[in-house]
Amino acid sequence: MALPRINESSWYELQIPSTKQDVTFRPFLVKEQKILLIASESQDKKQIIQAMMDTITSCIREPIKIDELASFDIDYLFTKIRSKSVGETSNIIVNCTQCSHGNEASVNVSDAAIVGDIKPSTIELTSDISIEMRYPTYRKMMSNSSILSDDADQTKVMFEILSTCIEAVVSSEERISLADESKEEIDTFIESLTTEQFTKITEFVQNMPKLTYSTQVTCTECGHVNDLTLSGLEDFF
Repeated sequence: MALPRINESSWYELQIPSTKQDVTFRPFLVKEQKILLIASESQDKKQIIQAMMDTITSCIREPIKIDELASFDIDYLFTKIRSKSVGETSNIIVNCTQCSHGNEASVNVSDAAIVGDIKPSTIELTSDISIEMRYPTYRKMMSNSSILSDDADQTKVMFEILSTCIEAVVSSEERISLADESKEEIDTFIESLTTEQFTKITEFVQNMPKLTYSTQVTCTECGHVNDLTLSGLEDFF
């Protein structure tokens, strides 16, 4: 006699933030949780991201282009799936900014939301040259060891992320897709920008949407009200 299969009928709905695609998903099961735990124990960012993406692909019913989704899409999808899998609340310790006392706080991860406008962006560099921007994807980040390295210089990381965010360079005569250009050509192009032009691009990355959860935690020792904000992969995984 075959063993019964259970937990196959619980399905939920959500919308992918950047694409507005409506999808249905199930909670992850022990087979996915095992992979996530192994990835977490490895403390390897690439392995963690891959485990998240594999879990999302397994748990969402509809076909999605996981490699093309923005990094904040992945954070959002995984957090929503996780909230239905292991519980919507998680207890963390928040150190008071006044007296350093550790306070236990309950975080409702299901309340995490994407903060920031999601919209196409074109940046004008000169009167006849502009660049089309795209949000970074985890697949692109995983292909660049400098971005995910714990020891990488922050300036280098920013530079590398920028190179993945430029979709195309557009002039009055042509549109040049950076997918057709070598990394050396892309680096040379970025290095040729003025400080003002470069700042415009960095602002795109710094202001891109993020999965965010905000609350306040009152210290049980001194009564100080602490603002708590969680955002991004490291806070929600």
